[in-house]
Amino acid sequence: MPAQGGDLTTHSRLLFTMIIGYETTGDKRYFEAAIRGTEFLLDRFYDPQHGGFFSSVAADGKVINESKNTYGHAFALFALSHVARVTKEEKFRAAALTAWSDINKHLRDSDGGFRPGAPRDFGPSSSLRNQNPVMHMFEALLALIDATGDARAVAGAQSVGNFVIYKLLEGQNDGGAYIPEWYDEHWKPLATKEKGGYIDFGHQFEWSHLLATSERRGLPVLYGEVAERLLKYGIKAGYDEIEGGVYNRAYPDGSIDRDKYWWQQAEGMRALLVAASTSNRRDLWRRYEQTQELVKDQFIDEVNGGWKFSGKRTCDSGRCGSEQPEPYHMLGMHLTALNLVKPER
Repeated sequence: MPAQGGDLTTHSRLLFTMIIGYETTGDKRYFEAAIRGTEFLLDRFYDPQHGGFFSSVAADGKVINESKNTYGHAFALFALSHVARVTKEEKFRAAALTAWSDINKHLRDSDGGFRPGAPRDFGPSSSLRNQNPVMHMFEALLALIDATGDARAVAGAQSVGNFVIYKLLEGQNDGGAYIPEWYDEHWKPLATKEKGGYIDFGHQFEWSHLLATSERRGLPVLYGEVAERLLKYGIKAGYDEIEGGVYNRAYPDGSIDRDKYWWQQAEGMRALLVAASTSNRRDLWRRYEQTQELVKDQFIDEVNGGWKFSGKRTCDSGRCGSEQPEPYHMLGMHLTALNLVKPER
């Protein structure tokens, strides 16, 4: 916990990092950090009056921002689910199920998606919609299924998955498909770049691997088929076939932002790894290895360790910055790779 306090999203992502660090290495220091951080999440971030989690608190536990942020709630659920799965402690299992109950009751909207946030008491709120919290809620519910096997988690994941597939997915004539990023309050995609509309390539790859791995958790076979369509679009529109790697985004006018950031490369590699492992398609392995070389060449910080925020194109224009991203995306990629080879270990 940093001295200046923290926000719900970052705190929860670091809990995930610590508990997976313990699970994969057995290092008790990671375990102790994960448990301390989880207790802090439940003691200080959790709202005892209305349920749900505050958006940010200080290091001493004082609430800084009492609003309820859906994106942060998705990661709180995600972290609690992984802690419950690894520790097998009932109090963490119960906390994860309670978190989903609060989210499902208070943050869903009338269209079946999620509003991006709410005041402390979960009263009415009005704002644009974004698919990103929906995607991470689906990810968190998959983790909740793994941790609990509870029918409520399976039903929740399917309700979110169906909402995305039947409400948000945009099909293309060649069989590919994509999910736009921003919408109005009734989930109609924002129509122009000027209004804020775009397609995030990294999220197409991210949705692809999430849907592709959902069938083994009891979700419909259709989800795997949609995963292939999203991957097809992501490769065709957002993959750099010359240097490797995933571009940033596409706009409704057809223009492409070709900047490359750390998380798109991690999620792109993760999706390619999942798809290549199940299909053994050589073209997918080739792109995975090509992007891996790009990451080694442009993203790995050889001086300090970790990853840089951006690739050479962005850094050369002075937009890199000196900070490093926290490890959530990279850890997820490595965890996927470890899980794919687990039977051989």
